[in-house]
Amino acid sequence: MIVKCNAALGPSLLAMLLGFSGCSSGAGGSGQGGSVSGGASGRGGETSGGATSGSGGVSAKGGAAGSGGSGNGGESGAGGRSGNGGASGTGGGSAGGATGSGGASGVGGTTSAGGATGKGGAVGTGGANGIDGAAGSGGTSAIDGGSCPASAAGDVTATINNTGSWNDSTGTHIQAHGGGFIKVCDTWYWFGEDKTLNTNGTGNFHAVSCYASKDLTTWEHRNSVVTTQTNTVLNNSNLIIERPKVIYNASTNLYVMWAHWDMESCSGASGGYCDSEAVVFTSPTIDGNYTYVDHFQPGGNGSRDCNLWQDPDGTAYFVSTGGPGGNAAGDFRDTEVYLLSSDYLTVKSTTKIWANDTLEAYAFWKANGDYYGVSSGQTGWAPNQARYLTSTGSITGPWNTNFTFLGANGSTWNSQPTYVIPIVGSQTTTYIYASDIWNSNNLSLSTYLWLPLTYSNGTWSLSYSAQWSINLTTGVVSTN
Repeated sequence: MIVKCNAALGPSLLAMLLGFSGCSSGAGGSGQGGSVSGGASGRGGETSGGATSGSGGVSAKGGAAGSGGSGNGGESGAGGRSGNGGASGTGGGSAGGATGSGGASGVGGTTSAGGATGKGGAVGTGGANGIDGAAGSGGTSAIDGGSCPASAAGDVTATINNTGSWNDSTGTHIQAHGGGFIKVCDTWYWFGEDKTLNTNGTGNFHAVSCYASKDLTTWEHRNSVVTTQTNTVLNNSNLIIERPKVIYNASTNLYVMWAHWDMESCSGASGGYCDSEAVVFTSPTIDGNYTYVDHFQPGGNGSRDCNLWQDPDGTAYFVSTGGPGGNAAGDFRDTEVYLLSSDYLTVKSTTKIWANDTLEAYAFWKANGDYYGVSSGQTGWAPNQARYLTSTGSITGPWNTNFTFLGANGSTWNSQPTYVIPIVGSQTTTYIYASDIWNSNNLSLSTYLWLPLTYSNGTWSLSYSAQWSINLTTGVVSTN
């Protein structure tokens, strides 16, 4: 998701741990992916550092300033970064985001949640544990709390093509943007934003999609698990729901989804993000129709880009970009971690981490006893370079303050992180950086980039590969 600024509220966000002042001015707005003059605004559109102003649109693809565009890292106000009429440019890159929860187990790690036995067996944030037994995103859970059937013998190889079409089994473009993953027995489920109707730079709610795959390559569309018909409160043309993530609650036998809830226009917000809330849904089956529970500001804080994390003992956390609450309020320079209630439907306590960071699109993982969190800066639809921090304690910290950048070219190949998928193999554990490549001119055509994270000498890194493969049984990666 994109953090916007309300000119009436005064200063907004700045990226990369710097201060900022002011909201952008002018008509129109930038999209992530850059704007040129003429056209409608994309979501958000902040840049890091100072304020944007002037005519002639703001960032072009990759975030370069157009004439009269942003100064060094201009920031958007509520309603997005304005150029004078600046609409989104081609391409699209990073912000829009949410986080994914990370982690997976290394050799010798025990399985986290999702236990193979017992009705309602526990599950990790998807379940499989990270090295040293920490839960990670997208791990294995039992079938709706029951036991998993014996899996077929033999290796399964996934081949990821980052240059071709990302289509489902019917040949239709996969609509699972800002997505999250959870593995149930031998099947991966991919939840994300269905932007089929978002053929311009706006991201109003249409549906949350659920896809299923046994090989991370062939994806079947299972269901639109949340739609405008799920509840009357969702049937609103201004509604925004972003970054859906799902975990399993062993005590209630329910799959629980958290996401970002907002409105595109409301009184006094000039077409910006007005509510800055979280929304919760539940379902007794992973790919069934989810039931609306509530939307609210967690802990009284504004909340935008978000993710979920679950420890092996079933303790779960909601993580989001936030700040002081109130309608359209908050400067969104903080990252909050919320301890969830035992049923995962409300928050119990709040811990502020990464203060004054102006980040979004978080994804987490755990390896070698440490927690890692990757995120992007707040630059609207325009791409910026992903970066990560490390915690030697827990998901609540203490986190270090020295960011390590991932990828190259200042934009991590035009991508924005959404999840880290752990592949726990018999020989090694591989963590997949899963991200979105936003098309700000036509959000329905936004696509994806998946790359394996590599670890050497205490540092994680990413290298681009147009096509690569991973043996899902052994966890071993090969580049084609």
